[in-house]
Amino acid sequence: MFSILTTTYNSANLIHRVYESLVSQTFQDFEWIVSDDGSSDNTEEIVKGWKKNSSFKIVYHKMETNQGKAYALNAGVDLCNRPITINADADDTFAPNTLYDLKVIWDMIDHTANSEKIGAVWTLVQDENNNLIGEPWPKNFWQVSFKERVLNRKLNIAGEKWHSWRTQVLKKHKKYTNPNSRISPSVSWNRINKHYDFLCVNIIHRTYYSNPDGITQQKKSKIRILKRVYYSAYYELNSASFSEIINANYYRDKAYSYVRARWAYKDNKLKLSGLKLILVFFIFLLKLTSKVINRH
Repeated sequence: MFSILTTTYNSANLIHRVYESLVSQTFQDFEWIVSDDGSSDNTEEIVKGWKKNSSFKIVYHKMETNQGKAYALNAGVDLCNRPITINADADDTFAPNTLYDLKVIWDMIDHTANSEKIGAVWTLVQDENNNLIGEPWPKNFWQVSFKERVLNRKLNIAGEKWHSWRTQVLKKHKKYTNPNSRISPSVSWNRINKHYDFLCVNIIHRTYYSNPDGITQQKKSKIRILKRVYYSAYYELNSASFSEIINANYYRDKAYSYVRARWAYKDNKLKLSGLKLILVFFIFLLKLTSKVINRH
């Protein structure tokens, strides 16, 4: 039923967490896809060692060069053959009942009218000390569109969330990639949510471990941060309508971020232009003026 997709890069000392979590699952109808982003450590040796004696199917794919997590994820999705795909990071764990719980939820979805409208199930995440990261969903079993989840809210729902997806949805809507910068994952998830509802469930499955060598913990230069802001805002604004940018606080914030980043970095091949650029600059000036007034 499930394809468990793990992207990894030089995580030979951590990837055992995922493997051990899979071994402990009470529901065993799954395959494990490991998409290695060109590791230089002994990840390949470790995974292939498990593959020899594993009771479940393990597929190991190694990219020729290190390109970034999104590239490895897209390559891994192409290898997923089960109806539902779960992205399990190399340094995380999840409870033994996780796959059974998700099977029950997805079976319930598939027995409802217009079941294909739901493209993903999102659950909650805790840290290594069993503390919820962020906040729960406003409602349990909340079937939600992009408009309701993002555009109609004054504030984003805080914290890490964990996702299981219809595999065909991920194959159709690959993650945004750019050779110049990492793109915020939320940009890709938002694009999918414009076409499919998400079912948000207040149950904790994944345990996130703080890893000093992980992407989120690495110290980043100012220009690297601005590049990510620039491209993430660009992709969001480029696909949004004029009406959405004007009326949704979410897009007005993106407009402000885009212009701020643009002062320091600009990609001449990927940039807003024409009337949309004028609109974004106008919103930036309004928000800047409001910030200055509020300071005084």
